[in-house]
Order: sequence, then C-alpha cells, then structure tokens
Amino acid sequence: MATYKTINVDLGLETDFTKLPAPVTVGEWSYFLARSRKGVYKLLSNVCPHQAEEVLDWTGVFMCPAHGWRFEYTEGVCVNGPNAKMVGFPVSVADGHLIAELPDD
Repeated sequence: MATYKTINVDLGLETDFTKLPAPVTVGEWSYFLARSRKGVYKLLSNVCPHQAEEVLDWTGVFMCPAHGWRFEYTEGVCVNGPNAKMVGFPVSVADGHLIAELPDD
C-alpha cells in the first residue's frame, strides 16, 4: 500500500453544512462533502476516475458529463457502469469542526 504525506484541513463548523453533499474548495481543488448512511463524513474529489472530467451534482447523483457515469451521493460509487468509485478522503469531527485529511502536494 502506498503511503503519502497528509495535511489536516479545517473545512469549517459541522453546523455550517446544513445540506449535503456540499461543494468545498481547498486551494485550487474542488470536492463534495458527503456523509454516509452511518454518519461518516468523506470528502469526494469532483474529478471523474475514468476520464478526469469534472463531476457535477445532478438530480440526486453526481454525474460525469463526458460519458454519463453516475455516482451515488454518500460514497461516490458508480451506479450505472463499471466497478468505479470517486476518490475520497477521510473527514473527522473535532470540537465541532470538520477536519479533512488530504494529500500534501
């Protein structure tokens, strides 16, 4: 398993994210903040794992306009194609803040 250096990024107060998934920008990168059915937060990259196109929030799913792959909101799993998944990063809650663990480029 590959290892890489990570940084913790404060996304803001948990209470500020009233509607999920929510778009989040960290530096020059865009993500969606999602929460699983079990209440676990995750930051999903908005880049399609297939053709690196921007994934859009589209009527109850994320969709890649390049080829129509659709990904479910909570885990980023492809629902109409191959066994694909949006890249996700862990998010924890600390003192009411959402903290994302992201690669340190």
